[in-house]
Amino acid sequence: MADVAREAGVSASTVSRVFSLPDTVRADTRQRVLDVARRLDFTPNRLASSLARGRTRTLGLLVPDVANPYYAEIVKAVQHRARAKEQALFLADTGDDPADGLALARAMARQTDGLLLAGPRMDDAMVRELTQAGPVALIGARLAGTDSAYADLGIGMRHVVRHLAALGHRRIVYVNGTRTARTAGHRQPVQEACDEHGVELVEQLGPFDLTFDNGVAAADLVPTSGATAVIAHNEMVAHGVAGGLARQGRSVPGDFSLVTVDDTFMARTIYPALTALHIPLDVMSARGVDLLLQRIDDPDGEPRHAALPTSLVVRASTARPGAARS
Repeated sequence: MADVAREAGVSASTVSRVFSLPDTVRADTRQRVLDVARRLDFTPNRLASSLARGRTRTLGLLVPDVANPYYAEIVKAVQHRARAKEQALFLADTGDDPADGLALARAMARQTDGLLLAGPRMDDAMVRELTQAGPVALIGARLAGTDSAYADLGIGMRHVVRHLAALGHRRIVYVNGTRTARTAGHRQPVQEACDEHGVELVEQLGPFDLTFDNGVAAADLVPTSGATAVIAHNEMVAHGVAGGLARQGRSVPGDFSLVTVDDTFMARTIYPALTALHIPLDVMSARGVDLLLQRIDDPDGEPRHAALPTSLVVRASTARPGAARS
């Protein structure tokens, strides 16, 4: 930098501002510095500049299960957005134990400018502790005092139940997959949607862990519920429900219609392809990164929340009741 400053006839601080705050330097001076820098093959050390300002330009992302396609898509989208914002990314898989998640978050907070918590298993008090200690934003979850980007499930669930009701389903079972989740999941939106459309929510099975095997276990309980349609908490559970029903000699959608929430690539890899409540994971993840960067720049600002709309994607797993006998 000193060589560029000497050749361009300016101070080292002016050279620094050309690369960090170019609008604060006169256009002719800025161009002269850039020409000299190009001739001398000078590239500013962004990490050193960040550290000088007390920043690492590194964000932390914590997910409960990186092998879950839902979180895998969030990781990919967050990484893409962070790179576009010239931020590095540290990733940690916390598992389902809240204490482990909190310990990992505390350690990562010391090495980053802020934390992104995707579907955290930590309770509200733990998340608040992290929020009070430094910049934090939630992805796929909402907490009043913490910046959050999440899906608005209320309207989406009404679309799901209205679709099933229009097909003639009057009794629905919901397979709840939130035994290890921090929030209550989709139970309330499902109930409210059923009440609105005159559909009976006959049983809420679970809560189960979010795994294929637990979906299979839930499928054993579905036929005794009297329902003709199933709403599964996520695609891993939905795949298990479909597999469990097939082992019983029952079919989807012939014997039971099946709807899932998430709509990652997995919804299209099963036969029949799953009707899904689509959550815009790419947009939600990018919004989470933006909220965190705003919090880093404005640590004392009011909490910001981004409620993202969902949409129903109708595929082959839903049909009118008794379709197999028609």
